[in-house]
Amino acid sequence: MSYYQVLEYYLPVAHRRDALRKVRRILRSLDFDSEKDSSVVKILNSVERTHGVSEAEQLRTMLEECVPEGKLREFFSGEHERHFGKRGPISGVGAIHLNSGESIGSQVAKRVYALRNRIVHAKDDARYADAKVLVPGSGEAAYLLPDIELMRLLAIEVIVDNR
Repeated sequence: MSYYQVLEYYLPVAHRRDALRKVRRILRSLDFDSEKDSSVVKILNSVERTHGVSEAEQLRTMLEECVPEGKLREFFSGEHERHFGKRGPISGVGAIHLNSGESIGSQVAKRVYALRNRIVHAKDDARYADAKVLVPGSGEAAYLLPDIELMRLLAIEVIVDNR
């Protein structure tokens, strides 16, 4: 959980950075005209879309921007490939498929967020009633080491990217 807390700390920073990048792109656009309402509305819409973005979506954006895909590919093609596959030992979290149409960062964000919810929320939140609680000493907890190593990698990369 400590590694996830590192990621949580940087979520607002990464989210703000992404919003600024999108606004700057609009401002640099060749068809942007500050005198035209339609141009200014594009900026307003971009800013409004940043409000109310879920933590899961912020996590996806942050991982896609801060963690190089090459590092993730290297990690998943190593010794833990089976662990993160379809038949991995942790239920209720997504598998990582290196050659799917979905970005690796997005897949990792979904897995990390689902794992976090199984640890933090499943025991006392009706929204996660379908998820089995993941507690220390449980059978699945014994298999968490590769996920912990993944979280460590993510935390390091996010810290490095935000220096």
